Amino acid sequence: MQTIFVLFTLAVIANVQGDYNKLEYQVLSSSGAEILEADVTPMPILNPGEALLTLRANLKRPIQKIRTVLKIVRTVSGITLPVKCYKIDGVEVGSCDYADLCVVLQTMLPSFRPETCPPTAANYGVDCNCPFNIPAGSLNIIKEKMVLPDAQASIASFMASGDFSFQLDTYDSQGSYANIIIKFTVKPAKPSG
Repeated sequence: MQTIFVLFTLAVIANVQGDYNKLEYQVLSSSGAEILEADVTPMPILNPGEALLTLRANLKRPIQKIRTVLKIVRTVSGITLPVKCYKIDGVEVGSCDYADLCVVLQTMLPSFRPETCPPTAANYGVDCNCPFNIPAGSLNIIKEKMVLPDAQASIASFMASGDFSFQLDTYDSQGSYANIIIKFTVKPAKPSG
């Protein structure tokens, strides 16, 4: 009887499709911004690869220095585990309390530097300098192309594949800015082997 239970459990786990076929997000609270739409295509996101970002929001307060408490949960092969905060080369990575989200982006994304900043980023008030200087008002990023570096070759190698749930609790000088949960899937662009 116990063997049948184990086989049944393994069959259920093997047939669970955790892949997200669309970016999922839930706004828990948001005194600093009203999120109207958020999407990333293709979904699953390919690593490395390109993706199109859509983000429409009404920013009630400007985005400057944003403290971010990040909680990441990753699921791979049916096993769900939280991603801890850890340091690589003196840089915190994972589920950490980041004093400035802009600095995190400069650390993780090679293109997030003034000299290599995507030209279209300026349309949204982003010049790849820290701190951010994005004014209050309407933010309309529609199918903006993003080049995603190979996570496997970065300090965020845990992002190379899996189903992810990110909870972002963000704060500015006035207090809580927005608390959001984002769920998505990342798959390797090429099969390993």
